[in-house]
Amino acid sequence: MRVIKALQAHGMIVAMTGDGVNDAVALKCADIGIAMGKGTDVCKEAAEMVLANDDMSAILEAVREGKNIFLNIKNFVRFQLSTSVSALMMIALTTFWNIPSPLNPMQILWINIIMDGPPAQSLGVEPIDSGIVNSPPRSPKKQVVDLYMLARVCVSAAIIITGTLWVYEDEMVDGKVTARDTTMTFTCFIFFDMFNALSCRSLTKSVLQINLLGNTTFLFAISASILSLFGLIYVPFLQTIFQTEALGFDDIIKLVSLSSSVLIADECFKLILRFFAGRNKTDCESLRRK
Repeated sequence: MRVIKALQAHGMIVAMTGDGVNDAVALKCADIGIAMGKGTDVCKEAAEMVLANDDMSAILEAVREGKNIFLNIKNFVRFQLSTSVSALMMIALTTFWNIPSPLNPMQILWINIIMDGPPAQSLGVEPIDSGIVNSPPRSPKKQVVDLYMLARVCVSAAIIITGTLWVYEDEMVDGKVTARDTTMTFTCFIFFDMFNALSCRSLTKSVLQINLLGNTTFLFAISASILSLFGLIYVPFLQTIFQTEALGFDDIIKLVSLSSSVLIADECFKLILRFFAGRNKTDCESLRRK
């Protein structure tokens, strides 16, 4: 008990293992109480986790899985928030400025139901990072949505809104909304979504540092989303339903180049974050040597 309280007083997250009745109090006091599978019922009742096979290596696997699940939840929430805020604010701003909506109802439904769902869900099954165990434990009081995440959501949403509305205004030169105007806006927003989803695969690592082919579910979701987008703008039957028209190759290149800005901005954000994280780590090592 004294050891547990001393470690907790220094801000550490303490795990305690036990198998007897006399361990129950310590298991309850620890942040994570771990009871052995062959332990007493009292011990199991006091613990948060039970090792069914008494294999201590399972604790490490549980830590890896737990940390990965938490990070995947954050990635999922971040993507959903940035996309939802972008769509809502874009419609709200055009209404406030008293200009025609850049997207028709069918396109908005397609974005909310088809384009956002599969990529977001695929972020929830991101494979475990090999270095995740080396990361320090998070505070139990730390929330999924913190100020750091909200700042990144706001930056991503601002870039998506600005870029999409710029394309809309640039296309609507005569003041009238045409099928081409909404198609360019619709395609631009979806490309922004896809690049945003790619940047949300990791909170700190660059897309060049992660295994791009590691999450096959994500690759399938992105590929299906892009193929369905091309179907909406090139298949005559779907063009009639969604009020779209075919775009030229130069239009696609223009939109891809513009929408990639949300990924580039997030990469810069991660680079700055890694720089300060590495600097703090170096300072801590210097203090320890002294």
